[in-house]
Amino acid sequence: MKADMRNIGVIAQKEFADQLYSPGFRMLLGIFTLVVLSMSFISGKEGCELFNQGFGFIDVAQVITLFLPVLGLSLGFDSVVREKNSKSLNTLLTHPVFRDNLISGKIMGGIGTLILVVFISVIASIGTLLLITGIDVGLSELNRILVFSLLTFLYLSGFFAFSLLISIVSKSSESSFISGLVVWINLILIFGAIVTAASSIITGESIVNLGYNEEAMSMSGDLQKFSPASYYAEAVTGVRVSYGSFGISSGKETKGIFDTRVGLGTWFADYWTNMVVLTAIPVLMFIFSYLVFLRRDIGGEKG
Repeated sequence: MKADMRNIGVIAQKEFADQLYSPGFRMLLGIFTLVVLSMSFISGKEGCELFNQGFGFIDVAQVITLFLPVLGLSLGFDSVVREKNSKSLNTLLTHPVFRDNLISGKIMGGIGTLILVVFISVIASIGTLLLITGIDVGLSELNRILVFSLLTFLYLSGFFAFSLLISIVSKSSESSFISGLVVWINLILIFGAIVTAASSIITGESIVNLGYNEEAMSMSGDLQKFSPASYYAEAVTGVRVSYGSFGISSGKETKGIFDTRVGLGTWFADYWTNMVVLTAIPVLMFIFSYLVFLRRDIGGEKG
């Protein structure tokens, strides 16, 4: 057991270091941080009241919702397939390192990197807003920031878990990256436009007048639930933020995690299903990754 934990720790450290020194990951993280800083600065200058109904945070939340998944995908898309094609995976498995140690180490290393990314994201977004607006932060506000960080971590974990799974089943880093990119584009970036078009077709209402049709709006809201972005954005802002579609209110008493008009208990009662979904997605993906990796014939595959 001690040997297993030592192996997992060594692999996790290596994975964490590989991600930090990856030029592609650092470039993506730098670009994302600059964008979030800019959006937060603009929202702060416009008088965003973060700890009220959180409406001024919607623009920043939209950037996080749409583009943070790319960082999650970049963490795992070549995590396994790179080593598999370089034959280092076969060499590693000839040592007293079991497959479950290897996949556990890669997951732990990725999670460590996720925590760093979430920390930077929270500092860039919430920290900037607090500095510009001069809002005092007490224990209640700090608790809400921590819950927001947890939501962001769970949301990002889902995409990391998916990219890890794709890396296991793909034959090349290129195909793994393209697969992840296609999923991100369709499930996050243009999903709102797809939902809008689908609602228009099903209800027979023109896209121009779609916002005035209650049936179409209700259908659009239901269809948006097929995207994890909907659950994250709704829990954070109280609105299903979706690019190319309608920002549909949750209709709940609490307007997101930063709505201080009501307590955290009320927020949890309104959005516990969002938390369950955001937790279930990475957990199921990690379990599936374990099962696939343990059963896959690594040695017999060719790059």
